[in-house]
Amino acid sequence: MKSYLFIVILLFVVISISGCSKSGAYGSEEAIQRGDVVYRNEVVNLEKFEQFLINLSNKKEDTIRVTAYTHEGDPIFQDLRFDGEVIHYSYDNSNDQFAGNDKGKDSDVCKEVIEKENTQGEIEYLISGCSKNLEHILISVEKKY
Repeated sequence: MKSYLFIVILLFVVISISGCSKSGAYGSEEAIQRGDVVYRNEVVNLEKFEQFLINLSNKKEDTIRVTAYTHEGDPIFQDLRFDGEVIHYSYDNSNDQFAGNDKGKDSDVCKEVIEKENTQGEIEYLISGCSKNLEHILISVEKKY
């Protein structure tokens, strides 16, 4: 009977911890399953990002989420919704424990995604042409030769 009670209590604790997230945050495995373009040490679901770029060039409506993770494992969400004309961009680092004063959600309207080579020889994709005159790095990938 004691082992049954222990299992019930343990199950209750696990469900409480995993099911009560007010932030909407989720781990990288769930992000991959949801179809997010996941960016940490490598990019997972890169083909979804590439398809989004194709749809941009063809003026076809599309939506993607890029989910990056900090060294501590906190998610940073970037949502892009292309309506055929402009990209509605939102940034959410409200789950980042070390974001400091910049913690929170922000949104912008942008015109394009551009590609730049960084100092490490990687290709960075940035959201650009935004109304707030900022560029945001979406993902960074190894340069293809």
